[in-house]
Amino acid sequence: MLSIVVPVYKSASTLEALHERISQMAANMPCEVVYVNDASPDHSLSILRSLPPAVPFHIVNLKTNAGQSAALIAGMAFARGEMIATMDADLQDEPENLSLLMSAMRPDTDVVFAQRQGQYESPGRLFTSFLFKGMVHLVSRRRIPMNAGLFMVIRREAASRFLPYLSRQPYLIGLIAKTGLRCASVGVERPRNAQQETSYTFRKRMRVAASFFRTMRLDHSQAEESAREWLNSHLLADHSYIAEKQ
Repeated sequence: MLSIVVPVYKSASTLEALHERISQMAANMPCEVVYVNDASPDHSLSILRSLPPAVPFHIVNLKTNAGQSAALIAGMAFARGEMIATMDADLQDEPENLSLLMSAMRPDTDVVFAQRQGQYESPGRLFTSFLFKGMVHLVSRRRIPMNAGLFMVIRREAASRFLPYLSRQPYLIGLIAKTGLRCASVGVERPRNAQQETSYTFRKRMRVAASFFRTMRLDHSQAEESAREWLNSHLLADHSYIAEKQ
């Protein structure tokens, strides 16, 4: 089974369409969805609670805004599938492409990234994105493919290595590079954001770049059990699981 982890923050306008498209895809691929409400200030949580159980799904509700990487790692802790997909809720990561990522997973691969293609944002932002992702590619010793984002499929066993770092605000791609996971990529056409522009400004990309370097220097010093306790006591407000039979 595939567990699809989706961080939710200011995503009210796209959640219903995303859920419907994943439900249609689930007819041919056993899966569940783990929606992580990252303390979204809009009415995303009420929309999540009204979604039909056409595909089984979790609602992981966080107390405070933890950021995209921490929300994804928290969601991974609830995933039950042997494979875990991560994707945005804004429909730029199209669920129909998950089968392409799954088919590229090989026995000697831990992570398959969607390698972004197309004119999905303005030329200026594509240029700064190219610089940032090129830096990640080189610093990771080419382990992280060029134009890789957080639309990916990863083995659950590999993802379990991330939880001990949750309390330290890591950058997920930095953890993938740091933990030495074996990566591959497959080209995927990325559409433009239906809400026009990405929120990743130049300044935000600089903060993410700093987070990448900080993550690469983190020590592995916290046991998984204490990390789960930290998640439950510091970040998790509540969790629910909705399936068709309920």
